[in-house]
Amino acid sequence: MKKILIFICTIFLSLSFHVQSVEIEIINDKPGTGKKIIKHSWVQLEYTGSFENGKVFDTNIGKDRPLVVQMSMKEVIPGFEQGIMGTTKGTKRKIKIPAELAYGKKGGGDIIPPNTDLIFEFEVIDVLDPSYKSVSSDELIEMIENNAVALDIRTEEEWDKTGVIKGSFPETAFDKNGKFQVYVMDKIRALAASQSQDVNLIFISHDGETASMLANSFSEDLGFTNVSVLKGGIKAWQSENKKLGPHK
Repeated sequence: MKKILIFICTIFLSLSFHVQSVEIEIINDKPGTGKKIIKHSWVQLEYTGSFENGKVFDTNIGKDRPLVVQMSMKEVIPGFEQGIMGTTKGTKRKIKIPAELAYGKKGGGDIIPPNTDLIFEFEVIDVLDPSYKSVSSDELIEMIENNAVALDIRTEEEWDKTGVIKGSFPETAFDKNGKFQVYVMDKIRALAASQSQDVNLIFISHDGETASMLANSFSEDLGFTNVSVLKGGIKAWQSENKKLGPHK
């Protein structure tokens, strides 16, 4: 039950994330040559955070282990994540984070005053892929033919508008408020049968974004070992002029 609650909380927070229009400033940038950081990548970092006057308020340089965070999970302040996302292993970067993307009007306890811009210098030590995979339309077709469980998690209105992929199971995963519908877990268990958490499970959404959030939680929080998303979702499927059929 604890894992289920963590999972639901994670999904709800992810869906309620408010995209900021404010941008960071990149002061110095030395690109790396390794693996690129994408949504839900696991990233190891060495970093130093300071004020504009140069006073350091936090660093992990010289400590036993680097900072390890998973992207798109709100584990660091928005501006720090914005500066990390899209870089590669080996990148060294210095950024200025406006207060709106840091600790804002409230500040950060006794350390960060309200409305304070911050400077972060960091190096990407290592990058690991998410626990789930992104699959192409052709790979999805092959997986369905090999009895994978493909769940179209969109709404009934979306199914009616576009149709669904042959062999997929239309199951709305979120209500109109963005809350995960727990009965979907029972549906997955029923479809998985004896395979349980080892079932080959694929999530399909409009553009792949919501599916990736769900896939990440199933693989990271619930221990499913073979989770994938349709890359680009139904939009990508349609752009390739692949067939869709009625869901009823």
